[in-house]
Amino acid sequence: MDWITETERRIPVVADVDVLVCGGGVAGVAAAVCAARNGASTMLVERYGFLGGMATAGLVITTPPLTNGINVEISNKLVERDVYRRCLNPGEDPAQANLTAFDPEILKYCLQTMLLDERVRLLLHTYIAQAVVEDGAVKGVVIESKAGRQAILARMVIDATGDGDVAWFANAPYEMAETPLPLTLMFNMVDVDIKKALGQIRHWGNFREVVGEAVKKGELSYDLELQPAKWAPGVYAANLCYPDEINVWTGNLYGKSALDPDDLTEAETISREHAMRLVGFLRKAVRGFESSRIEYTATQVGIRETRRILGAISPSLDEVKNNRFHDTVAKPYADTEMRVPYRSLVPQRVENLLVAGRCISAQQDAMVPLRLIPVCLVTGQAAGTAAALAIKENVAPRQLDVALLQRTLASQGMELGL
Repeated sequence: MDWITETERRIPVVADVDVLVCGGGVAGVAAAVCAARNGASTMLVERYGFLGGMATAGLVITTPPLTNGINVEISNKLVERDVYRRCLNPGEDPAQANLTAFDPEILKYCLQTMLLDERVRLLLHTYIAQAVVEDGAVKGVVIESKAGRQAILARMVIDATGDGDVAWFANAPYEMAETPLPLTLMFNMVDVDIKKALGQIRHWGNFREVVGEAVKKGELSYDLELQPAKWAPGVYAANLCYPDEINVWTGNLYGKSALDPDDLTEAETISREHAMRLVGFLRKAVRGFESSRIEYTATQVGIRETRRILGAISPSLDEVKNNRFHDTVAKPYADTEMRVPYRSLVPQRVENLLVAGRCISAQQDAMVPLRLIPVCLVTGQAAGTAAALAIKENVAPRQLDVALLQRTLASQGMELGL
């Protein structure tokens, strides 16, 4: 590989805040909102021109119910606009019995208003390019945008990038799966006569069998994996919150790294091609799809996992589902025992940094449910609250009194089930 040497340059500091949140997915928004509510001057940096991450850019718009912590606040906002409801299915697919659907465009707006209502400074269309680290502590980040290379300084930084970019730049230890979960492009279809379609398919759980039969018969050329992997459903569909609209999974794409732009480019082009092939087949061969069309495809291919930043604990699936950790700070669902410990949010060997969302510290099997939208929201809530409290108490996050954090979270709507 050839190299070039950059000329040394002075980078302007464009902001200096208490808490800087990197990443505007649901975890980052929850972190920024809760940091600001607890008295910290807060800024959020996001690469897209809108918020929500996988929940909007990835069209991951069917989720388990939003029932605890900041989840309830968001679900109430969506309910007020009549864009959040159970995935009703003629034929009742058992796999969707506990799924709810929301409108991603309304979610973008709700997340934006939540930030602005709390006076969070929002900076969109901006990439994180480097971490500013002094004596093992993160002091801010270097950003890149149309305005060039700039810096933001902060007393506390929250990495909600999904890929753990800030932690990686700061040389925090991390793990990656030897065989990561596959990538999948999502898209929405409208003008589907769902009742007629399910008269032929019976329920969406049979969707991949119908497509698979077409592939076997040579009626459809399709190279993506149709069959489900663990928590990766292959080709699938779900009803949404509007009549005659469905959300479609294109299938599983293996062997591509979501941290490699060449691999991501190939994933985008392959999966988008297959989305068009799938739609063409459905319109021709499945009753109820004759007049259907793609409303929109996801802004980016769906990413299930990359880096998992190592904290003082990396719990297994069994542990997060059953343990009552002494330092529990996130309980995603009111009616289940799943919990996340504070130690999963605090990276090893790096100070003034917290992580939230799918880059938290856990075993790969635990991240299967922990990467879901309701969990990302409550880990963001915990990280944002912890960052603000650490500033108030003048301590590093790993020295924060967890009992104080737990009391604060409980007073702000998080039922921890301690």
